[in-house]
Amino acid sequence: MTPVPSRHLDEALIEALHEAVRRWAASAGVEAPAPSAIRWDLPKEASLGDLSSPLAFALAAARRQPPPVVAEEIAGHLRAVLSAGSANRLVERVDVARGFINLFFSRQALISIVHRIHRERGQYGRGRLGAGKSILVEFVSANPTGPLSVAHGRQAAEGDALARVLKFQGYRVTTEYYLNDEGRQIELLGRSLRARYLQELGRDEPFPEDGYRGSYVTDSARALKHAQQDAWTDKPLEAFIAHGMAEQLAEIRRDFERFGLRFDRWSSQRWFRTSGKIDQALEQLRSAGLLYEADGATWFASSKFGDDKDRVVKKQSGELTYLAPDIAYHAWKFQQGYDRIVNLWGPDHHGYILRVKAAMTALGWPAERLTIRIVQLVTLSRGGKPVPMSKREGEFVTFREILDEVGVDATRYFYLVRTMDSHLDFDLELAKSKAQDNPVYYVQYAHARICSILTYAGRQIPWFRRLGPVDLARLTEPEERLLLRHLCHFPVAARTCAQQLEPHGMTAYLQKLAELFHVFYTKQRVITEDLPRSRARLALISAARWVLANGLGLLGVSAPRRM
Repeated sequence: MTPVPSRHLDEALIEALHEAVRRWAASAGVEAPAPSAIRWDLPKEASLGDLSSPLAFALAAARRQPPPVVAEEIAGHLRAVLSAGSANRLVERVDVARGFINLFFSRQALISIVHRIHRERGQYGRGRLGAGKSILVEFVSANPTGPLSVAHGRQAAEGDALARVLKFQGYRVTTEYYLNDEGRQIELLGRSLRARYLQELGRDEPFPEDGYRGSYVTDSARALKHAQQDAWTDKPLEAFIAHGMAEQLAEIRRDFERFGLRFDRWSSQRWFRTSGKIDQALEQLRSAGLLYEADGATWFASSKFGDDKDRVVKKQSGELTYLAPDIAYHAWKFQQGYDRIVNLWGPDHHGYILRVKAAMTALGWPAERLTIRIVQLVTLSRGGKPVPMSKREGEFVTFREILDEVGVDATRYFYLVRTMDSHLDFDLELAKSKAQDNPVYYVQYAHARICSILTYAGRQIPWFRRLGPVDLARLTEPEERLLLRHLCHFPVAARTCAQQLEPHGMTAYLQKLAELFHVFYTKQRVITEDLPRSRARLALISAARWVLANGLGLLGVSAPRRM
C-alpha cells in the first residue's frame, strides 16, 4: 500500500471542511464561521463514520433552515472540495445523518496512519493551530499562607496539562503563578507565627482570632525557637511575615517540583504596588472618568462595561480592595503583548470574571483575548465513602498528602478525568488500585502490555524487522479497523483540547484507545504462524504504543514499559 503523502490526515480534512464551509457560506449569503468554531468529533458508533461534525446545527439559524438541510448543502460542497483537492484519497464517502456531517476514511488513509506514526513517533499529533502565537496561562496562584489544598492540586494538573496541549499545537506558552505576597492574609500568617513562637518560649501570648491554626504554623514556630532561641522576641512583625511567607512558598515550590510542574514566571503583587503600576492603572481609569467617590470609598464604574454593579477599588480606610491589584496585573499582562491570556481560577473567584473583563475593556484592551476558566472543587472519597476534607480545627487534607498516598501519575490523571468546570469526586482507593476500573492503570497497562509483546517478538523472532516492507493490507479484522480509526483521530483530539482549552478530552481519548487495544488483544493473536499478518499487527500495536505515550505525555503522566 502506498502511504498517503506529506499532507497530514487531520490537516487536509480540516482545511477541506473550511473550504467547503466558505463555498457554502458564499452561495448561501451568510458569514462563514471562524475555523476555530468548526469541530470534528469521533462518533460513538462506527456505523456513523470516522469523524463527525455538528457544524450544521450552529449554522442553521443563519440559514433559516433545519440542520439536516444545511448539513446536506455543506456535505455537497465538501464532496466537491475533496474530489478536487489533496485530501481526495483520504475519504471514502461523506454522509449526513440527523444533521451531522459524517466522514468515512478510506482504507488507504487508515493504513497510512501506521506509516505516519512510525515516521513521526513522539511528534505524531503535533499541530499548527497556534502557529507561533503567544499565550500566557496563569493558574493555582494560591496565597503562600499554608500548604496547597486538594483543590489547588486540581488547578495545577489542569493548568500544566493545558500548557502542554497548547505547546503541542504550536503556541508559544508562558506559565505564570501570581503571588499574593501582601495584604491581610499574609499579615495574619506573620501574626500567627509570632504568637506561636512566643508561646513556644512560654509566654502568655494571645493568638489572633482568625489566625492560621494549622500544625504547620506550630511546627514553624518550634523550628524558629530551636534556631533562634529568644533572639526574635523583639523582632518586628514584618520579620515574622517574611519568614513565614518564605517558608510556605518554599513548600509550595517543593510540591510543584515533585509534581513535575515548573512555572516559567512568578509575579509578585507587592512588586505591582511598589512599582507604581497599581496607581498608574487607577489613574488611567480616573482620567477616563471611570472612577468616582461615594460613601468615602473609591468606585470603578464597571457596570458600564457589562458588570452587574460598580465595584470598590479603595475602601474608606484607604486600603485597596483585591480588585485594584488585579486590574493592574491584567493590564500588565496585556502590555506584555501576548496574543491570548488564559486564567484558571477556583470557584470562589467566579464573581471576579465580569469585573476584571470590564476593567480591561475600560482600559482599552480587547476583553475577548482574555479567557477565564473556573476549575471546580474536589471531594475525596475512599471506596465510595466521603472523606472529611478537614481533619481538625485549622487543618485540611493537603495536596501533598494526596501525592503521598496515590502518587504523581494517578493524582494527575484523576484530576483530569472530568471537565474542569465539573465537580470532581476523587476516589483514593480506586486511584491506588491495580485493576481495570482504575482509569490510569487501565491506560498505562495497555502501554506496558504492548511493550511486553514487542519485547517478546524481538526475542522470539528477532529477524522479523529485516523482511522488508510490512504488508499492512493484512489488517482486515473489525478490531483492527477500529484501532486504526482511533489512531487517526489523535491529532484531531489534541487539536480539540487546545481549541476548547480543556485537557479532559485527552483522558477520554486515551481511555477509548486503551479499550480498543485490550479488545483487539483479547480477540486477535498478535504473533501467529502467519508471519506477514504477525508483522502487520506488530506494526499496528507499536503505533498504538506511540500514541498512548504521546497522549499520556500531554497529561504529564508517565508511560511505563512494564507494570
